[in-house]
Amino acid sequence: MIKKSVTAGSRKVYDAALHKLTVFCQERRIHKKDKFDPTTIECFVVDLHEKKLGCSTIQTILSGLRHHCKANSIAIRFDTDRLKLVLQGIRKSDASSKRSRSTNHVTKAHLTKLCHAADLLYCSNIAIMCKAIFCVAFFGLLRPCEMSRSKGAPQHQLRRKNIKFTTNFLVFTFESFKHSVSGNVSVKVKKLPEADAFLCPWRNLYSYLSKNGSSDQQPLFNISNSDLADMLQECCSAASIKSKLSLHSFRRGGATWYSFNGMPDASLRALGRWSSNAYQVYVKAS
Repeated sequence: MIKKSVTAGSRKVYDAALHKLTVFCQERRIHKKDKFDPTTIECFVVDLHEKKLGCSTIQTILSGLRHHCKANSIAIRFDTDRLKLVLQGIRKSDASSKRSRSTNHVTKAHLTKLCHAADLLYCSNIAIMCKAIFCVAFFGLLRPCEMSRSKGAPQHQLRRKNIKFTTNFLVFTFESFKHSVSGNVSVKVKKLPEADAFLCPWRNLYSYLSKNGSSDQQPLFNISNSDLADMLQECCSAASIKSKLSLHSFRRGGATWYSFNGMPDASLRALGRWSSNAYQVYVKAS
């Protein structure tokens, strides 16, 4: 009955999925009794991803394997939490790859032009805030919802209490962030040398907070995501920047800059708080 419950087209797809698994097992000399073992299926899924198959295609293949198991009274033991994590990582990798193709990254030259444009466009207080956001987002690898108000994830926005200034570092303590499993993760952003004072995140944020004192519970930057995006576009226009930049372009650009200046992968991943190797698609050739 189960075999008859699918259309001829679906049956063909499911048969192809079983064939792929059979070939995989034969190539690796995996015993027939271990064909649907959780470890075998996890390795099979990783192999499919390495062959550039997307998450949706892999999910279809897994559906075919489940159908085969049900039709032949084989216990489905491979739907484990570990497999779910593997699929989650593939899904994030697919999404990151799509973003990296569609959005440009902010370069250090862009950052300089954007900060000069802010000085020309806005009054002193707004310009100081803009420069602080741009520089902190770039060197601190911040996500948009961490530097401005977002309806989707308001709990992630940084507050004044989350910032600490030391002699040589700007320290951020994140109580919550995307993919976080525990709160209070701290990262250090190094103070730039005097020659780079104009773009220094330490100096720009200190200047902003000195003129905009607020309570520890208040958002670090009291601006909405949409308003900040509009200001970025205004600065891009004033600076004659033709690249298509978004608020996420600062995080991508900062990751690229750190990588090309020799930061080890482990340090870059920690600074950006990536839970997987998805950071690799952020690093683009300058």
